[in-house]
Amino acid sequence: MGDDAATILSQSKRRLTKLKLLANFFEHIDIISIYIKTDIIHNLFQENTALDYSKLELFHLQYTDSLIELLTKIKRQKENDMLTVINEIGINKKYISGFEERRVDSFQTDRKMYSGVFSQHLKTLYKDLTEDVFTANWDNVLYFHKKYAQEFYRTEADESLLKADSFPGYKYLDYSIERKLLGRLNIQGFKVRFVCGYLMGIHEYELFKIFQSDDYFIFSVDEKKLYLFDKKLDQLDISENQSNQGTIIDQLKRKNEYLENTMNERKRSIPTEVESVLKDYLKNLENIDIMSKIFDFDEETNILRAMLNLNLNNN
Repeated sequence: MGDDAATILSQSKRRLTKLKLLANFFEHIDIISIYIKTDIIHNLFQENTALDYSKLELFHLQYTDSLIELLTKIKRQKENDMLTVINEIGINKKYISGFEERRVDSFQTDRKMYSGVFSQHLKTLYKDLTEDVFTANWDNVLYFHKKYAQEFYRTEADESLLKADSFPGYKYLDYSIERKLLGRLNIQGFKVRFVCGYLMGIHEYELFKIFQSDDYFIFSVDEKKLYLFDKKLDQLDISENQSNQGTIIDQLKRKNEYLENTMNERKRSIPTEVESVLKDYLKNLENIDIMSKIFDFDEETNILRAMLNLNLNNN
């Protein structure tokens, strides 16, 4: 075997390697079949040194190279698409993690602290009212709804249950505190527990339970009122607030599951016109008498030349 023949065989082997990698990537039956047919042709020359090796080179130039170029082009597009999908999955996971961390850690910790802060605020209010002074800073308790209402407060409830009828109360700056509520708070040392919050349109309500009692009261943030809850408790959802982002978290998880499940399908799919050309290519190879006709290109049409002119951007 001469140097030229060895070079042609070596280059043919490299082409086969590229074609095999592409067949493995696409996992497409026609591409796998074409690889097998091409490998047969390569081995035919490798095992028969009397053959004209220039015909092997000519076969690759007119067939294999065009196919490799086309499939490589499609592969790059798919890799870019898959990278975009992988990035989307990663970003979704970051948001899911962030939402869950805030939901579980930050809110659950702060709601317990808020109960203590509100208890101290109520104690200060009572002391101020008895001494006719105004030292309590409402910003000490207003921070909580500003931080968490949009994400955590319950948005579905019968608002009429949360509103109060007129009641005798004390005025503290712009705020009204029901007299009966203040008396019951005093009995229990102003110890309260934040139960949950409600966001009804532009109105926000917070429900508290008085320590060691069956009494609940409402802090109507927008109306600046505190009053006993005197409606039927079983008509109101008083379970702990869950993140309103829960719906988004579920959507993101479902989206990631879909993206991961369809990743391989996206990789294997090939534009319709390329499918058609591949089938013609394979049919052509299968109909050729390898020993006598495969390298007689005088009347052969290079069916792959059109491949490179396909407008793949439309797929």
